[in-house]
Amino acid sequence: MEALSYKCINCGGPLQYDPQKLKFACEYCGSDFTEDELVKHFGKLDEKLNEEAKPEPEKTEGDDEFGEPALYVCQSCGAEVIAETNTAATFCVYCHNPIVLSNRLAGSFKPNLVIPFKISEKDAKQKFHDFCGKKKFLPGDFLSEAQLDMMKGVYYPYWLVNSLKDGGVRATAENRRTWTEGDYEYEEKKIYKIVRSGKIDFKHFPHAALKAADDKKALKYVNPFDDDEARPFTMSYLSGFLAEKRDLEQNEAQADVDKELEKYAKKIYRESISGYDSVTIDEMNLRTLQESWEYALMPVWLMTFKYKDKDYLYAMNGQTGKTYGELPVSWAKLGIFAGIMLVVVFVIMLFLGGAF
Repeated sequence: MEALSYKCINCGGPLQYDPQKLKFACEYCGSDFTEDELVKHFGKLDEKLNEEAKPEPEKTEGDDEFGEPALYVCQSCGAEVIAETNTAATFCVYCHNPIVLSNRLAGSFKPNLVIPFKISEKDAKQKFHDFCGKKKFLPGDFLSEAQLDMMKGVYYPYWLVNSLKDGGVRATAENRRTWTEGDYEYEEKKIYKIVRSGKIDFKHFPHAALKAADDKKALKYVNPFDDDEARPFTMSYLSGFLAEKRDLEQNEAQADVDKELEKYAKKIYRESISGYDSVTIDEMNLRTLQESWEYALMPVWLMTFKYKDKDYLYAMNGQTGKTYGELPVSWAKLGIFAGIMLVVVFVIMLFLGGAF
């Protein structure tokens, strides 16, 4: 199977994409290269590899859900690298050079787009510290045991859906007013029947292209990405990071995407109705006029760790910095805080009682 390492043009050392410089950097001689410079030197390497490499066969019903790991040969040291079924970029465990596994991204599995990392590993770790610093009930020894070296930059697979919808809603709205005259209080209620209709054009609506529940949850909450910065896919952006290949196909994701788009369409129609005390959507109809799907890789900083025999997950959008995190709670700190609040409330009640 084909394993690719991008080498420095000047010294032959491994190249990695640097999110701060927005260039491809060599840590050995300090050289930096733009994407255009790499293309000029290496040629259209993506096209050549996709012509030469045969994509791995797609799984069919009855196959092992996780498939079998595969062996790749590191071009830097010659060692054999074991990669799980969905891994598309990794590191050699012996020389630590970055490796891109071209077969995993060939044919129909070649992404259309990629959004490069903008946040460096150093900044990602600092943001994790800041995130933890805001959690008042975090155990005191948590950060020392969290092992920040476990944080990794991963390009995750997404489906980006372009869908033009046409439809509308029927709604019931109410306005109420009350007033008093003499000894009587009056209430007036006006009921309105409202219709809203029109086209809604969804552009690059993201949906995680992975089946694992934990991955889908993390990827959902680090959305959205700024797709204005999406670029045509080239494997050089994966160098120095991990990458996952999709295992959720369009036909498997269609029902979930339809539900999500219906939910957002309903919200859009509802927000177009204003000036009423209450609004209830009675009925919605929606049909698809046009729809197309694109396959993209998106940058995520990911950290999984175990604390007191329980697993936790922290994820951060590698482009925007939006975070999602699961952190442990110190029940001792929470108990002390609750005790202090009870004492404060008790003192206030004594004071108020004495005042009367």
